[in-house]
Amino acid sequence: MRFGRRVQSPVEGMLSRAAIEAGVGVDPTRTGKAAVIAHFSAVPRVSRSVEEIVRQLTALGYICILVSTSPAVGPLTWPNGLPGDTIVVRRTNEGYDFGSWAVGLAMFPEMRRLDLVILTNDSMAGPFAPIDGFVDAFENSPVEVWAITDSHQISHHLQSYFIGFRGGVLDDRPWRTFFGGIEDLDEKMDIVLRYEFGIMRTCRREAYSWNALYKASDLGVGLQNPTLAGWRKLIALGYPFLKRTIVADPSTAPDGDQVERIVRRRFGVELAQWL
Repeated sequence: MRFGRRVQSPVEGMLSRAAIEAGVGVDPTRTGKAAVIAHFSAVPRVSRSVEEIVRQLTALGYICILVSTSPAVGPLTWPNGLPGDTIVVRRTNEGYDFGSWAVGLAMFPEMRRLDLVILTNDSMAGPFAPIDGFVDAFENSPVEVWAITDSHQISHHLQSYFIGFRGGVLDDRPWRTFFGGIEDLDEKMDIVLRYEFGIMRTCRREAYSWNALYKASDLGVGLQNPTLAGWRKLIALGYPFLKRTIVADPSTAPDGDQVERIVRRRFGVELAQWL
């Protein structure tokens, strides 16, 4: 009897082109809490923003796995040195952030069973202030899937730049199937439509509980992206992040030309130093 050869999944292909650059031997389950950070930089360094979120999450007991798609030759450099027991994975640039999260979860599958797992990325400048309150809100939430913000842009969804999974649900079949099926799509919008929106579809289809700390409806941004249209309201609430898109193109957000002044006044930092 002949059996067909098993076809390699897209994530298995991505995983085969990934390697650990730092943190070999670190146990990502040691503290019972882990975070996977998707990173990209054209140069071989991490920004102050990325270093700060890794440093803060490490201080809060999370083992951080930074998955970088930087094409630069040579190890990534860190402004103040690699924080704690951080694991650094380098991989080819496939599948955007969801590809990085999928590779991190596939490389360390035991992490899926942890009670607390955060997936985040480098699309935000900051945090300019401690994130203890946000992490506490996640850890003490009764829901299984939690995000800092949601959005009604195109379709109601949890924004994936900072999203947490509780109770070991990432080891459930629906989430194994979801993250195991991430493909390298050509267009970023296709990634958003299939995967960012797919998190909410999976929650609803499989009856997972979910919530967002800051709801778009409360921010009064209608069908717009709250991290763009509602950036001033969020900062007034103590939100210590700023969408990097606004810095690159102030016209993408109302009062975008005032971001540096407002961030300086609210947090006492110079925005340019965090990029």
